[in-house]
Amino acid sequence: MLSKKSILLPCFCFSFALSLQVMSASDPPRYDSKQKNTNDQSNDESQSKDDIQEKKKVFRDSILFKALESAAIHNKDILMGQSDVVSIHEEQVKAASAFRPGVRASAEYDHEEKDVWTPGANKSPRERINTPKGVFTISQNLFHGMADLANINSIEKHIRAMWSKFEATKQKVFREVAAYYFEVYAKMREILHIKSLLKSRSSSLDVAQEMFKTGAAKYLDVAQASAGCAEIQAKLAKANAEYSTLRAKFTELTGFVLPEDLDAPEKLFDDTMKLQQGIDLALKYNPNIIAANDSLLSAKEAVRKPLGKLLPSVDVSYSFERSKMPTSGNIQNRNHKVSLTATFPLYDGGVGRAERRQAIEAASKSAVEKAKIVEETKTEVQSTWANMEASRSNLASSREAVKARELALRDTEEEYRAGLKIMNDVLKAQQELFEAKFLAMNAEKEYFVSQCSANALIGRMNAKFLKFKTPEFDYRSHYTETKRRIF
Repeated sequence: MLSKKSILLPCFCFSFALSLQVMSASDPPRYDSKQKNTNDQSNDESQSKDDIQEKKKVFRDSILFKALESAAIHNKDILMGQSDVVSIHEEQVKAASAFRPGVRASAEYDHEEKDVWTPGANKSPRERINTPKGVFTISQNLFHGMADLANINSIEKHIRAMWSKFEATKQKVFREVAAYYFEVYAKMREILHIKSLLKSRSSSLDVAQEMFKTGAAKYLDVAQASAGCAEIQAKLAKANAEYSTLRAKFTELTGFVLPEDLDAPEKLFDDTMKLQQGIDLALKYNPNIIAANDSLLSAKEAVRKPLGKLLPSVDVSYSFERSKMPTSGNIQNRNHKVSLTATFPLYDGGVGRAERRQAIEAASKSAVEKAKIVEETKTEVQSTWANMEASRSNLASSREAVKARELALRDTEEEYRAGLKIMNDVLKAQQELFEAKFLAMNAEKEYFVSQCSANALIGRMNAKFLKFKTPEFDYRSHYTETKRRIF
């Protein structure tokens, strides 16, 4: 005859060992630590140490660098993504609860009154019975067809996919911040060009007035020069208003207030990188591809979850009950009970197999989505590299055009003083120079934006590559802390 302790001890030792096994299985996978370090080492090997040192030196004190750091803390999209990551971490606690014992306590108090009939008595006495009772129960799942373990593995891979999606969100925001900064900087440069044009128009007006006084020019030249100055003044007022709007929107995007004087944005991309190298880096470090791969692994683990409805399940429970029976001379009863329950599903109406087939189709869909994202990323990398080459050539030709327009304006002004040109020719040459500078600035903007897009595609538009000073939200540490919670 086995004693109660000899029965309870093996059961709960096995429960404790199973819980330790689950805690070990719920540790962050090697992708998050060892594999991550391997990936980081491969990434670091792809760029030279000189480039890293240069990147540290370039970004530490720049305005763009400070704006990117501020966006990592204050941007609304990043904050919402951070909340989603924190929330999804609690799913692991919920899944692990299936391997932890359930503890319940209940108290019951019964009060009963009844009349006791006695033959020959004039009045029946009333009997009052008070019965207090307390029950303490511990139950533990021993085996549920491995469905709970599959659920934990599926949730962990889903959490990894959420991390990658969060990284994709941050890189998208950083790309937008860098592009928007250049737009603000370009508008500031445009204002400087307009002021330079206004200065040239004012100088032309002074020349026209002096030549009109000596009779070398007509009043029409003075009127045209004056109208040209008024036109540029209106354009300057409009540009200043647009500049103020852009600065306000940039502050809303990043939480960073730009100073009055902006410096030129730094070089973010390695121009010597070849297309094939960019594709290889994108296939390894693009956050969307990593998220799709983790989603596929999660879907595969989810296929095992319906097996719990098809395989036997084993549960063990222990309960202790204490009650007081006044009718038995206030004797206190203490009952100990250990139950081992094995359940064998015979027929569930087809629900388990239907869910399994559904999970298989979901995994197939995830595989197709991953292949689609990989192909789309390759196409996007090729398109981005082509745009960079085109914008680089366009930038070079635009700068040559600016030099040509500067020479043309100088010749036109000299010919006007010699009486060979009219004021309208000078105004036209000034406008053509301004337009050439504007096109050159747009070409420089397109080239910079394409570089930011290329960095985001290969997974380098992030805090690690940009070497942020301010520490950002560490979702891996938060996950490690969350999974240890038992309440």
